[in-house]
Amino acid sequence: MSIINLIKTSFYSLKSHKLRVFLTMIGIIIGISSVIAILSVGNGLKAEVNKSMQDSSANKINVNFVGENADADLSLIEPFSKSDPFSISRVAGVEKAEASRGIAGLGVTTGESTYFDKKAVIMLENYDNKELTVKYGRSFKAYESSKKLIILDYKSAESLFKSPAKGIGCGITVNGSIYEVIGVLGDVGTFSLTGGSSYISKESVEDMNSDSLISSLDVYIKAGEDKDKVFQNIKNELMKDHPNLKGEYKLQDPQAITKAFEKIIGGLTAFIALVSGISLFVGGIGVMNIMYVSVTERRREIGIRRAIGAKPKSILLQFLLESIFVTGIGGLMGIFCGFIFCKIIGVFLPFPPVMTVGSIVGATATSVLIGIIFGIIPAINASKMDPIKAIYK
Repeated sequence: MSIINLIKTSFYSLKSHKLRVFLTMIGIIIGISSVIAILSVGNGLKAEVNKSMQDSSANKINVNFVGENADADLSLIEPFSKSDPFSISRVAGVEKAEASRGIAGLGVTTGESTYFDKKAVIMLENYDNKELTVKYGRSFKAYESSKKLIILDYKSAESLFKSPAKGIGCGITVNGSIYEVIGVLGDVGTFSLTGGSSYISKESVEDMNSDSLISSLDVYIKAGEDKDKVFQNIKNELMKDHPNLKGEYKLQDPQAITKAFEKIIGGLTAFIALVSGISLFVGGIGVMNIMYVSVTERRREIGIRRAIGAKPKSILLQFLLESIFVTGIGGLMGIFCGFIFCKIIGVFLPFPPVMTVGSIVGATATSVLIGIIFGIIPAINASKMDPIKAIYK
């Protein structure tokens, strides 16, 4: 029998038991849709991490100091001086250097905000023409860069004013300076890396940090230069300028931080997807069970076909194709359901899930593989039946 006729025969056989086939598919549909949804959420979270750290330039590194005594006060050690950015800028391969304006060079700094008796520790970032999703109030205007204005993150506004909308137009104290609240961002939920950042102008950030201790340096490397080699030269320069320090200057690459986050997210996503994939195993057992039932019900059909010349290979291939059809169609339906789940989940998440071509291809291949693995044994049993016994038993 030709492969086309085998496919047609398998399809008609499944068509005659629509309800039974659909019930068998449910486990596959649930398993594939769950895995697709989880992988899409993981991909979306990775994209959000990259977006959150997009200010970390590809050629930017952060140089910090780790003392021999981890509890030592950096203000007493003074591993960096005001002149260090100028001396580092002269090192071969360095484009420019400046005192870090944030945590580990990520452009985020902390501040204590107060409004009467209410207090909140906020994460501050330079506005720098970012596209902000302002829920209440407004965003910055071009001519307001020198004014003491702030756009609060939702949770900080909630802590200071209970109702975030009431904070618009109010004055709050941040690190000793008074800022007018002109806007409040939307709630980012629990998926933000920093818990949500508030925004002030670049001039305000520089003014806030002008008298602060330099805890690290942001160094921009020229294109094509070896970061490790340039850092070694920077390290030598700093050690020459600060010869009596007990400790070591360390390199912190913002891109490495991003990759570390992506690795962690990828590992967690894979683990959760694997756990969710248990339903695929259960679905595979269901497919094997229904194929055994089908073989038993069609013993006479198998015996007659063998008696008139059908080869064992044709019998095996027919039942294997039926198993693959069940899991393959179930996989396609699972992908569609997973897509719908992603759209629904995206409404409640602060970032959109990202369904990739790789996830779709992987899900399709997995469903076909399940059909082969769990359908091969019933198919082999069918192909090995004795024609006489199959007809008369």
